[in-house]
Amino acid sequence: MGAPSSWGKYELPEPLVRDVMAIERTVMANERTFLSFWRTALTMFISGLTFLQFFAGTIFQIIGWIFIPTGVLVFCWGCRLRARMNRVIREAEKAVAAETGNK
Repeated sequence: MGAPSSWGKYELPEPLVRDVMAIERTVMANERTFLSFWRTALTMFISGLTFLQFFAGTIFQIIGWIFIPTGVLVFCWGCRLRARMNRVIREAEKAVAAETGNK
């Protein structure tokens, strides 16, 4: 065995460690994905406002009016996906807790 580690309090049976770490990675990936949706939606919404405010041509007005609701839809879709994935993550956490007898 090697030198004692400061991570001793986290020493768990191997399958549990793998499961817990997989859940943590999934949580972080879910957050990154939601932020990506949020960033895309905000960019589309602001681009739509920019087209409406600074360009006078009819095509630019049409593009602006398409971008604004599309940005809102992308944001709503991202919220829906995040909520669905959070439910899956909670179920996985419950399964790991049940496997180990922890609550």
